[in-house]
Amino acid sequence: MNELLLFMLGIAGVFSVPCSGALLLLGKMIDQYPTEYEEQRARSLSSPVASTRLAVILFWALFLCGAWAVTQGGGRLILIAGITTIFAICLFLFTAIVFSVAVLSALRRQRAVLLRVEKEVALETALIHLEKTTGVKVPSPVVPETKPIRRLPTSAFEALLRQY
Repeated sequence: MNELLLFMLGIAGVFSVPCSGALLLLGKMIDQYPTEYEEQRARSLSSPVASTRLAVILFWALFLCGAWAVTQGGGRLILIAGITTIFAICLFLFTAIVFSVAVLSALRRQRAVLLRVEKEVALETALIHLEKTTGVKVPSPVVPETKPIRRLPTSAFEALLRQY
């Protein structure tokens, strides 16, 4: 049984190294992501880079404590506490990675919407300026209104929901 626990501990450690590196990289990418209307960023413990570093340091400190508890030949309580600690912090690490990816994709979507709106405003401003300076009426491009596509139910449950 002890060999199996050591093998699982090694696997958890091997997977945790690249995951913690990915988490640090995601924190750095989120921190460096350009934000609109912000001149100087305040760097504190709540910034993405600093909080990610603290989370990774806390992860490895708890991982080492859990590994120590698993490798001890002591009672069952210490063994169970070590296994639980390692399992919990691995779940914490994976949750932090998923959350960071979600934050980064939300920032990218927000940035894309802002750039699209800025492009439309610049085009309308250029058209108005052209009309005022030349006196020629320039028709603005009309975007055709699209009707939402009705999706067919893919399961019996969806078909029942659509009835009511």
